[in-house]
Amino acid sequence: MKNILSCFDSVLQYSMRIIAISCFLLLFILLAGNVLIRNFPIMEIYWFDEVVEFAFAWMVFIGAAKLWANNEHFRLKWLSGKIENQKAHHLFTLAIETVSIIFLFIFTYQSFQLTMLARDWTPVLNLSKRFLYVCMPISGAIMVGYSIRAMFNELVHLKNLSTHHK
Repeated sequence: MKNILSCFDSVLQYSMRIIAISCFLLLFILLAGNVLIRNFPIMEIYWFDEVVEFAFAWMVFIGAAKLWANNEHFRLKWLSGKIENQKAHHLFTLAIETVSIIFLFIFTYQSFQLTMLARDWTPVLNLSKRFLYVCMPISGAIMVGYSIRAMFNELVHLKNLSTHHK
């Protein structure tokens, strides 16, 4: 089972990386192209705003999930860094993960509701806005999964500390 989860983790992390990088490259190309077209008006790009909005949203939310998966997201360490007792440190980290998971569950649920309620279509490309919004519940669910993993790891560390001190 551990091999299956490890393989799934690798594929998921690789996919998130490819999505975020692809969206970034698309944004770079579109923005550079837009600058050129404004200076040399050879054509009009009516769909520009729609594609930029989609690429930016997917890059931000999937990129955030990728950072969350590797515990590379921004976090304040000044308080946790002051906790010298290992057990207290792991309990503090467990409490932070619990608060994070509550927030992420609410975010995932609410963004899923937003996605399901979306009835708008983009004016030029005629795409459902659901395609834009669905990156939020997807990234939220991914972050919930990785937070559960982090909580499990903290519980293992706490158990190991208790075992070693007996």
